[in-house]
Amino acid sequence: MAAFTTMLAVGSIGLGAASAYKSSKANKAQAKSQAAQAQANAKIARRNAADVVERGKDALYDQKQATIKSLSSVRSGVAGAGFAVDSAGSTGQELVKAMSEAGEIDISRLKENIDREEQRALDQGMNYSMQADQFKTQARGYNPLLSGITAGVGSAVRGADILF
Repeated sequence: MAAFTTMLAVGSIGLGAASAYKSSKANKAQAKSQAAQAQANAKIARRNAADVVERGKDALYDQKQATIKSLSSVRSGVAGAGFAVDSAGSTGQELVKAMSEAGEIDISRLKENIDREEQRALDQGMNYSMQADQFKTQARGYNPLLSGITAGVGSAVRGADILF
């Protein structure tokens, strides 16, 4: 009976060590996987920021063209109605000036929105990069071999009264 109990104790020590090793190895693999996913997300966020800038350039161009077209229509309409467009302080000039300012405000707002969206994507990318670093640190903290040895020694210490 003592031999059987000793075999069970030794088996338990080995099983505990193997289990701790496998668990630590799985945790390390999971942390590495999470780090890789966070890095991929950071790259996507940086690409999104670049895309915002590129689309923003197109939107700014379109808005500038629309403003020019509107100003041309206003100038033509004002001149066609018989108002002076180029005379200082005239109603026609004030109307053209007001439309020009409104167009500039629209362009400025659009530029601010583009900048804000770009910064939001860059911030998100930075957040993902920090998460990736955290997961890498976590993965470095796992040592499957040391976990297995520690669990085995701990089991041996607890089972020492059975073995000896």
